[in-house]
Amino acid sequence: MADLQERMSLSSSSSSSSSSSSSSLSLSTMPIDGELWMVAEERAQEILNAIQPVFVSDKSRNEIIDYVQTLVKDRLGIEVFLFGSVPLKTYLPDGDIDLTVLTPQDKEEDLANALCNMLRAEDKESDFHVTDVQYIPAQVKVIKCSIRNIAVDISFNQMAGLCALCFLEQVDQIFGKDHLFKRSIILIKAWCYYESRILGANTGLISTYALAVLVLHIINISYSSLSGPLAVLFKFLDYYASFDWDSYCVTVNGPVPISSLPDMPSNDAEVVLNEKFFRECIELYSVPTKAVEANGHYFPVKHFNIVDPLKHSNNLGRSVTKGNLQRIRHAFTLGARKLKDVLSVPGEAMGWKLEKFFCSSLERNGKGQRQDVEEPVVAFGTGRAEASELRGDFEGYFKSLVYGKGFHGETQHKWIPQGQGQDHTSSWDIVRWFVAGQKNDFHRRNMNGSSNSLQNMRRSRGTGTYIPEMSQQSYTERFSGKPNTVNSLPSASQSQLVKQNI
Repeated sequence: MADLQERMSLSSSSSSSSSSSSSSLSLSTMPIDGELWMVAEERAQEILNAIQPVFVSDKSRNEIIDYVQTLVKDRLGIEVFLFGSVPLKTYLPDGDIDLTVLTPQDKEEDLANALCNMLRAEDKESDFHVTDVQYIPAQVKVIKCSIRNIAVDISFNQMAGLCALCFLEQVDQIFGKDHLFKRSIILIKAWCYYESRILGANTGLISTYALAVLVLHIINISYSSLSGPLAVLFKFLDYYASFDWDSYCVTVNGPVPISSLPDMPSNDAEVVLNEKFFRECIELYSVPTKAVEANGHYFPVKHFNIVDPLKHSNNLGRSVTKGNLQRIRHAFTLGARKLKDVLSVPGEAMGWKLEKFFCSSLERNGKGQRQDVEEPVVAFGTGRAEASELRGDFEGYFKSLVYGKGFHGETQHKWIPQGQGQDHTSSWDIVRWFVAGQKNDFHRRNMNGSSNSLQNMRRSRGTGTYIPEMSQQSYTERFSGKPNTVNSLPSASQSQLVKQNI
């Protein structure tokens, strides 16, 4: 445990120079000049430009999403919401699209069969080329298909996915640094998927949400020493390569002994997002536990244990098999050693070595063609980029979450398909009412002399959830400072209003 605590330690004061900031990352294992980190981060960003979302891929995926949402809404009169890496803007060119349909729990089976038949019929009638439609009637029912050669997963009532989307989007905006969190997820996801083949819950490997939480943990405990996504990748590999997976589980604030579960003792590590912040996230973004889950406090210990920050009884690493754990450990160890070698070479040779470190990623995506679009894109090495904006629509995501909770919470009303009821109230009226309630709450607090006035807040994201407007600096700038620790989300009165309105 002492070794783990040493690896988690942070500099107690913010460095005033990029050189000292970069050196503190290495924890004496990788002494590297700050200027060299600058060169390496710039080359890493060039690699990212060939992998991360671009305008044409956003457009292509949005067309597919609009097609499915319109089809289901027009034919069945029900809502379809988006979650996962596409709205979060962290998808790879080979990534799928995750959609969830809102329906009463006892209607899922019938609706899944109807939707399957409808999609199969579309194969012959639509220009969207819907193929390979299959229904998997597991505990979490899902319809899998391919639309325009992009994999699409349609699930039912996956409110946890909407919660995770809101949560991760907010974390990214709080961390700032030109979307350091999202860019790090994309870079590390590319390494895990293309270079090491250790990503994919359906094959007994790491799920994408689990990977995002692993990245969140690294940034949360090492924020002031991270100059960019390459620094996060280096820290990620170095840290998890020697992590004691047999004795500890990962939480967003530090490792916890498996023997202490389900209790999670407080961790003394210096962090940006502390335990109070995550407690309020649970209140705001969690969904009720289903009756089929026998013990909401039981944590199922597996081989690769990661605690879901929004639901502590959910093990995000449960998909990893015992054999694959050894494969993942080996990949982390080998990756850490190779990246250390890359960063040890001088000058221009480092850039070439870094390209070789991501050779499979660039071979598949860096030649001017992406897997998720038909038209050519800018090739790697041309000095140009078409990367899309990584900032997501938090207000829209939160509205979807509020609507979904309201849909399942209105037990006094039976589910009425579109066109069969007399109430033609807009689906978003509940959201407008919620937003108005939040504004009224702020107004009442201002009248009572509260210092947290709307004028003093940097920005309200339209739902009362306060997200600081972090200064968005370019990745080429050095980051030696550390933001103030985020202690909490909205005030207690705001959180209570959320519960009342939902």
